[in-house]
Amino acid sequence: MENWFAFSAATIALLFVPGPTNTLIATNGAILGLRRTLGLLPAELCGYLMAIGAWALGIGVASQHIASASIIAALAASLVLLISAIKLAQSDGHEQGRSASRRTDIFFVTLCNPKALIFALTIVPFLRDGDVPSALPYLVWLSVLIVAIGAVWSMIGAGIARQFRLAISPRFFARAGAVILLFFSIFLFVTTVVRALHGQ
Repeated sequence: MENWFAFSAATIALLFVPGPTNTLIATNGAILGLRRTLGLLPAELCGYLMAIGAWALGIGVASQHIASASIIAALAASLVLLISAIKLAQSDGHEQGRSASRRTDIFFVTLCNPKALIFALTIVPFLRDGDVPSALPYLVWLSVLIVAIGAVWSMIGAGIARQFRLAISPRFFARAGAVILLFFSIFLFVTTVVRALHGQ
């Protein structure tokens, strides 16, 4: 997808799709507020870039030689989502001092986000062929869009919290985020198992 307009449109559309990373960012926006959540976005960016690099240059090659590599990676991603859901469910929604832990959660959830696979193998040009220098300008623009749309999701979470501040406690937002992450974990696990069984 070398056309810049097509690349930008596809990237923005994919990043706006609700998923585990956006869920976690919006939930933190509701609990911590916009300013504190913006400080978590570098963790999202690092998670995406590392995952995209792993898929494009590592796991993609491994899958050609080890049939179960992608399945193992998907099951590991499901486990990470489950752990993050449990941690979020156990949060009381008032833990303002857990910035490092929240950054770690966002990093690992994003690292396992299936969107990274789509970016690596479909959207970012040249990367699948291992031509990193040619892909670099697209990765830089992708990084800008990741942070910008992450900020939008932060504002969405913070805005919802402001609207319902008197009626809904921060604990509710933590529980709601945990339920959504649990859904993504179960969905990824089930679809991976079904794919593995059909591949036998």
